[in-house]
Amino acid sequence: MNKSLSKILMIGTLVLALIGAVLYYLSSNAEDVTDAAMGNYVSYAILLLIITAGLSIIFSLLNMLKKPAVLKKALLTLGVMAIVLAIAYFMADGNAVYDASGKVFEGSEGSISKWVGTFINYSIILMIVGAVLFLFDMIKNLVK
Repeated sequence: MNKSLSKILMIGTLVLALIGAVLYYLSSNAEDVTDAAMGNYVSYAILLLIITAGLSIIFSLLNMLKKPAVLKKALLTLGVMAIVLAIAYFMADGNAVYDASGKVFEGSEGSISKWVGTFINYSIILMIVGAVLFLFDMIKNLVK
């Protein structure tokens, strides 16, 4: 990274930190801590989160576009994840969910139940794959 870009980023970081410090001071030194004071601080934190997430996505996409091998690997990974999601979807059922008294939970039948079951199955499949890969790596390192 060149010095001018580094200096610009440092100044931007300092400005953001000063804004955060001022908002924190205003919200913590008020005699009556109102929702408005904390709301400004929380809104600023959410804004920073959105900006940070957006910049990380933009720079990741730019990096993938500059390096076709990375783009190919990312698309392959997305394809595998889509296949696992399809498997989880076909494993899930769309049956209604009942409470302890035998009444159907409102809105728990049909597609909502199907997608909840899908993501539960998806999480279980990913957990099993992760555990198997972890154990494989651990055994491989023990053999070395």
